[in-house]
Amino acid sequence: MTRWLIIGGGAAGCVVASRLSEDPSNHVTLLEAGPDHGPDHAATDVGLFLDDSDRWHDDSTVVRRPGAVAEHYWQGRGLGGSSLLNGPVMVPNPNDAGVTQLLPIESPLTLGTVGQAVMNAAPDAQSVLLARRDGRRVSAADAYLRPFLDRQNLLVVGDSTATRLLVVGRSIRGVVTEAGAEHLADRVVVCAGAIRTPALLLASGIDTPGVGEGLQDHPALAITLELAPQAIDPLSPNIVVAIDRSGTQILATNHLPGAPQYGALIAALMTPTSVGRVTLDSGSGSPVVELNQLATEADIERLTDVSIAAIELSAHAAVRAVAPSAFVDDQGTLAESLRGDRAAVRSWMLTHLTGYHHVAGSCRRGVVTDERGSVNGYSGLYVGDASLFDGVPPINPYMSVITLAEQLSADWRDSTTT
Repeated sequence: MTRWLIIGGGAAGCVVASRLSEDPSNHVTLLEAGPDHGPDHAATDVGLFLDDSDRWHDDSTVVRRPGAVAEHYWQGRGLGGSSLLNGPVMVPNPNDAGVTQLLPIESPLTLGTVGQAVMNAAPDAQSVLLARRDGRRVSAADAYLRPFLDRQNLLVVGDSTATRLLVVGRSIRGVVTEAGAEHLADRVVVCAGAIRTPALLLASGIDTPGVGEGLQDHPALAITLELAPQAIDPLSPNIVVAIDRSGTQILATNHLPGAPQYGALIAALMTPTSVGRVTLDSGSGSPVVELNQLATEADIERLTDVSIAAIELSAHAAVRAVAPSAFVDDQGTLAESLRGDRAAVRSWMLTHLTGYHHVAGSCRRGVVTDERGSVNGYSGLYVGDASLFDGVPPINPYMSVITLAEQLSADWRDSTTT
């Protein structure tokens, strides 16, 4: 029997643990830093659990640009990872993303007031798909793990944070947790995400070149919409409409977490060229995340372009009908005041930059690992998450992660049976 240890119970980890445990000759242990929150019966709504600290990792900070103030970088914590918190699947057709039958995909039941207004204003707007069944969100844990927890060869251990790999020579034999427990294995798959996966490798002394390098996220700007009273619709899905144009995107948000009187238009660059890195603080050993966004003039110009488009969209009659006022900061600066002034838009962009929290690319295939996710220079060590991507995907990466984990799991299963 081959002992597999999966570190991280996010989308990738849930898929890998589920697929590998289909083979009775494997014994699979999945370690997750957070708890099992149980089946997710909430309506699909980004940010629904912002006030539930158990669902968030709160120990990560990022610096988006050199000289910028470090900010918290929220990511899901618990079985399912960030799929506990969001639901949109930004693909026009599930088959195009290699969607498997285990993750149900539905069209939204309603577009919401802002979503419908944007559909009316922009001919190229389209509704996104949602990971849910019968109108209720389905996390990766709900789809891939929960139905199979009775398997005798599958063990899920929650509230267990891996801090160091057990390295013997150039072989990996398991992991040590924050509580001091040792979990031994023949093969270890790190699925802790594009920040924590390289951080764990670095903390363990893995010296493969490229670990932590190449990190990317989708840089973005937000325009806050003050909704007319009749347009307030807190029960609608949060994000169900997107406009995709040549590597950029505008998302329509029906309401903000805890503030249903506000919606938003979010302008984002989906194909950035700037890259950052993950290192470790020399004192605390905590991850240091430098996204280095907008480091190229091309990125600045393209994000400026889509930001101008979002500002113009906020002024469209269809959008004004549901959101008479639009603001570009928390000081009440009207989006209207930036219209026709590219320099002002660029200045606003550089001082109010945010992002999608879609980090990827920090342990790239062909650099840190081979094509099957095996870490170069070590035996028994694999990476199985968004760290492997050659940069951040040009869409919401959820389905890309699911598809990657499906493909790698099939490869790894074949390797143990041949």
